[in-house]
Amino acid sequence: MDRKPEVLAYLKAQGEGSLGEVADHLGVTKQGALRHLEALRLAGLVVVSPATHRGPGRPEHRYQLTPAASELFPHGHRELAQELIEFVGSDALDRFFEERSKRLEAECTPHLEGLELPARLQELARLTTERGHMTEVVEERGRLMLRHHNCPIQDVASQTPYPCLREREMYEHLLGTDVERSSWLGKGDNCCTYDINHTKNTRGDVNG
Repeated sequence: MDRKPEVLAYLKAQGEGSLGEVADHLGVTKQGALRHLEALRLAGLVVVSPATHRGPGRPEHRYQLTPAASELFPHGHRELAQELIEFVGSDALDRFFEERSKRLEAECTPHLEGLELPARLQELARLTTERGHMTEVVEERGRLMLRHHNCPIQDVASQTPYPCLREREMYEHLLGTDVERSSWLGKGDNCCTYDINHTKNTRGDVNG
């Protein structure tokens, strides 16, 4: 039985997954899941990232969709997003995302107060995941990053800069330090990555 469409749908919904997670989702052995994943990789629809340790047991490679895979899914929502942008207008759209960011910032602030930056990042990752971003904290070559594997506002963000600009500003306010985006789902990257300037002196209070 061809289970590859199920694998693609699972990875699209989750943002990424390990061999074990894909096998559990399909209800097959890891060897069975690997056959589907390898076929998708050879077709250019899935990429494999280096193994990372995420808890007890041996680390596993992570599988993600390529931009080519995303083209296999329906895109009527993109046209709808474009129509909404044209109808609302740029000024009103910016005000909407400014107010949205302020509301989210107000909701997150009490959860972050008093935390040092590393703990604040972990809590922010949890809060944004609850809101659909599927976020993890990553440290690479001495840099701390917030990494989104899903974006609820990607269809609008791919056509206007306002959502991402306001989101970055919100993270700077919540973390009390400079934040820069280094990868973006909208241009075909596998995730949206926000680099955190953790060398800047930050206070435990989120308004610092």
